[in-house]
Amino acid sequence: MGVENDSPATLALSGELDMMRKDELRGRLAALAGARAAIVDLTSVSYLDSMALAEFVRTAKQFRARGARIVWVVPPGSNARRIFALANLDRYFELAHDLTGARQALSTG
Repeated sequence: MGVENDSPATLALSGELDMMRKDELRGRLAALAGARAAIVDLTSVSYLDSMALAEFVRTAKQFRARGARIVWVVPPGSNARRIFALANLDRYFELAHDLTGARQALSTG
């Protein structure tokens, strides 16, 4: 999991995001705190549980509270996309199919 230092800030997550990685996930998401725009790429995430969803919601709320934008890359057909849909987060989060779509969404405002 790494944050790229460009604009927008980009965080690529991978593997299983479960309770065992809570502190790591929280720290990585916290690294986005000062960004005016950010992308969280879940393309390489194979599993996520309710803890990860709760951290995503907390992060999205923080961005909204300060007038910043965050776009989540969640590919169609992925396990993450299915979980987002089941939790109705696909209606709450700004989602993109890929990094190009996420960058375009942020550039068009």
